[in-house]
Amino acid sequence: YGTDQGSSSYRQYLYDILSISYKSSKSKLYHVWGYGNYDIDKALIQPVTYYKCKDEAELLQKFIEFWSHPNNTPDIITGWNTRFFDIPYVMNRTAKILGIGELVKFSPWGLKSEHRQIRRRGSENDVYEIPGIQTLDYMELFQKFGYTYGAQESYALNHIAYVVLNEKKLSYEESGSLKNLYKDDYQKYIDYNMKDVQLVDRLEEKLGLITLAMTMAYKGGVNYQDTFGVTAIWESIIYRKLNANKVVVPLSSEEKPYRPFAGGYVKEPQVGRHEWIVSFDLNSLYPNLIVQYNMSPETLTDNTQMNDVSYYLSGQTVSGEYSVAANGSTYRKDIDGVLPQIIEEYYDERVSVKKMQLAAQKEIQTGYTIQLDKEIVTLENKQLAIKILLNSLYGALANKHFLYFRPALAEGVTLTGQKAIKWAEKTMNNELNKLLKTDKDYVIAIDTDSLYVNFGSLVNKFKPNNPVFFLDKIC
Repeated sequence: YGTDQGSSSYRQYLYDILSISYKSSKSKLYHVWGYGNYDIDKALIQPVTYYKCKDEAELLQKFIEFWSHPNNTPDIITGWNTRFFDIPYVMNRTAKILGIGELVKFSPWGLKSEHRQIRRRGSENDVYEIPGIQTLDYMELFQKFGYTYGAQESYALNHIAYVVLNEKKLSYEESGSLKNLYKDDYQKYIDYNMKDVQLVDRLEEKLGLITLAMTMAYKGGVNYQDTFGVTAIWESIIYRKLNANKVVVPLSSEEKPYRPFAGGYVKEPQVGRHEWIVSFDLNSLYPNLIVQYNMSPETLTDNTQMNDVSYYLSGQTVSGEYSVAANGSTYRKDIDGVLPQIIEEYYDERVSVKKMQLAAQKEIQTGYTIQLDKEIVTLENKQLAIKILLNSLYGALANKHFLYFRPALAEGVTLTGQKAIKWAEKTMNNELNKLLKTDKDYVIAIDTDSLYVNFGSLVNKFKPNNPVFFLDKIC
């Protein structure tokens, strides 16, 4: 667009759209609209169809005509920051140049797009929801589901493409700016535009985050966009379960009383250099505690007990009539809570899916087929979707806007989690001190569900030839 995306001119949609690149997941063909002379035989990315237009009005008309054809209208729009930049820009320029009535042509149902503003990074941003089409911005998808790559110093496409694909956007250093590139080398300007589209396409090929979001949406019975949050998808999951059990779902949407409550336990780390550190992780801590204590809105009782993690760590006995969480909240045992039921069903399903995935991976080693490869990808997405949903349940329970929000239940999960990790810390130190005949704290750090233990003294005591193998065997 030849302008700084953060400028006030961009926010007022003052600049002409200079080119648009489009690629469907159903085809390898790129479609590009622009004004200048572009030689498709010299195109960096092929195959490509180029539509030369005399001005912005013709460019938008030709693009909308192409877009609105049933064979070309997408089910999902993606790109890098398309939700907050490309889509609002195209919609606003279309309204300014062709008239607001043309906007309904973006919808396969011929309906008006919903416009709203979302506060983001300290400013208001326009967002358009096109009826009949879902927007899954790949930058948002990576920020939400690309956690295996860890936190990034930048979420610019250039950086993420380099981290994931070892590729970068086209450089235009010789021109200094996109505006100058447009004037200096139009061929490269269009190549630059297409390269951005190609990078997003390749990110999806490798990461499959759109497929993952779709799998989660179908599992939860929600729109694709709802997978970015936790409350809507879990309300839908619970609704489906209750409906199957012929239980009426509460209709009240009144905001429930909110109070601050404790989170996970983070131990102040022992600062310094440590050798032979081993981390231990309590697998799916919060979902497992919900099942163990039968925690659910309908099993929660008014019969509260002592609210003190140390009290329960000391081995104090509690009434056998209820399950008692570390914050003193109590839960019925005579019925199975709906949340534990869902968690157990999801766990069983995930185990089954992983077995099928392993069997398919074993089979493909004896003979590759496209069908088997697709089956493995499908099964991987399915088990990963279940894992993400299970781990996101607590996020919903702790959200005051969640239909089933109960502060006592949310705190019951976190404080019982504190009890579990502190019990692990206590047990680990007891065993090491007994073995090494010391009186030290070997747990150098704790973060919610993970212990970090210093095994340096153990290695020094036994002096194994291969300390890594030695610690692996012990652990």
